[in-house]
Amino acid sequence: MMKFIAFALIASTVMAVQKDTKTVLAEIDADNFGNSILSTVQMYLQAKGNAEEILVLLNQLLAGLVDDQNKHDNVIRVDRAACTRIVTDLENSIAYHTAQVSANAQMREDNEKALAEAENDVRQTIQDIESNERTFAQEEANRNKAHETWVRKNGEHDDAIAAVDEATKLVQHLSLGATFAELKPKFEAVQKRLIENESHGALFQPIVTALTELASKVDQKAIQRILQLLSQLRQQLVEARSVLEDTENRQAQRWVEFSTHLSNEHNRLVERKNQLEQSIQTFKTNIETATHFFEVHTLEQESAQETLDAENEWCASQENTYSTQSTERQRQQEIVERILEHLTDKLTATSQYLGGRF
Repeated sequence: MMKFIAFALIASTVMAVQKDTKTVLAEIDADNFGNSILSTVQMYLQAKGNAEEILVLLNQLLAGLVDDQNKHDNVIRVDRAACTRIVTDLENSIAYHTAQVSANAQMREDNEKALAEAENDVRQTIQDIESNERTFAQEEANRNKAHETWVRKNGEHDDAIAAVDEATKLVQHLSLGATFAELKPKFEAVQKRLIENESHGALFQPIVTALTELASKVDQKAIQRILQLLSQLRQQLVEARSVLEDTENRQAQRWVEFSTHLSNEHNRLVERKNQLEQSIQTFKTNIETATHFFEVHTLEQESAQETLDAENEWCASQENTYSTQSTERQRQQEIVERILEHLTDKLTATSQYLGGRF
């Protein structure tokens, strides 16, 4: 009875081992790669009757898979290093061109603002120059007119003083004994001269009246009174002429100073206009330059970004390919190793399974 139980246990264990081997090989056989390897093993076992050669082939296949993995490990290391270097270079390039785009955009904006201000300034400066020139012309005309008036009035004062001096000489001749009849023509000429003096006609009226009285009666007291009146009148005329001359000199000096100021201001405004026009040209050139490089760096930035996107896509593709192939290679290694294990340790069970495949 005990012997029967022991035999049953042994038979059960063998059946379990056989079932386990069959299950494992069936799982391998369900895989395309495993199916192909098992078919090759089956062919060799049927032809040779032993597993020596197939074990050698399977070990070579396993070594080949390991070697392929090592090669692909080296390739991915090179690819990763290249990806890192190229991506870093491209990112640096993008950062550089981005900074240049920003800098040239700012440069263009700053110069456009400066250009607008300079154009406004030059328009205002041109208006200031025109105003300066109008002021100069107007003030110069006023000065010339004032000078002409002074020349005329100064001449009138000279004529009046000369007439007073002539009248004084005639009256003095009378005081020295000359008769009025002898001096009558000259008296009449002096009277006419005094009367016709438009600017001093009212001032000369008392003298004219006094001289007229002398024509009827020559009186020493009257003569002295007339001489005193003539002397006072002459003094008034001389003082008035002096006042006019002082006024003329002051106005002339003020005009010299003011015209110098206007000329200096005109020169300053013209110089500022020239500087502004040069600045305007510089701003326009800067805007053109900034616009050109803005466009250049924008294109370079976009190109570098496209290249970076493509590089990242390629690097990701290489990683995916490496991962997929490595996973597949690892799976194939495991299949080969399991088949080797069964051929080495479970040859009988394996042979039985292969013998029943078809």
